Amino acid sequence: MSTQDTEVAEPDLQEKLESSTGGRIAISVLIVVLLGTAAIVNMPESITKNALAPVAGRVANVVGLDQGWAVYAPAPRRVSNYLEARVLDRDGTTTVLPAPITAGLSEYWDYRWQRYADTVLNGPDNKPRWAPYARWVADGERARGRHPVVVTLVNISAESQPPGSLAPRTPWAERPFFSIGVGS
Repeated sequence: MSTQDTEVAEPDLQEKLESSTGGRIAISVLIVVLLGTAAIVNMPESITKNALAPVAGRVANVVGLDQGWAVYAPAPRRVSNYLEARVLDRDGTTTVLPAPITAGLSEYWDYRWQRYADTVLNGPDNKPRWAPYARWVADGERARGRHPVVVTLVNISAESQPPGSLAPRTPWAERPFFSIGVGS
């Protein structure tokens, strides 16, 4: 029998944690913290939530538990919004650039673009984000060899109708809400 046959594989980190008392305690504490965080960020407005939210909110943001459930109840948002940038070039052409939104499996790791566009359009403190986003779009166009002069941000929206309505939503409407000169 060779020494290779008698060697035991080194336990991995998971096995080490699960086999030791300290590791099981650490796992249990982590589970309690995550469950507590989820409970705090989803509880209704209260003195307790306001007191715990600053810390719980940071933890929730780091681990991805910062999802709001208001989309489901009690009054889900009825308006669908899409962000679009229209870039006027020095030669008079206009390029239309929707916010980067992907489909399929990439939605799971690219969802941040949808959240960012939603924040630009709907967030309570959204106005300070308009100019930096427009400049970022212009910089992208410059990198493609274009010569942007003006970037206009447009909100494309439609209101969802209640179940049973003849049409699922109102017609899509476009509303330019911000323009900035970005001359090259």
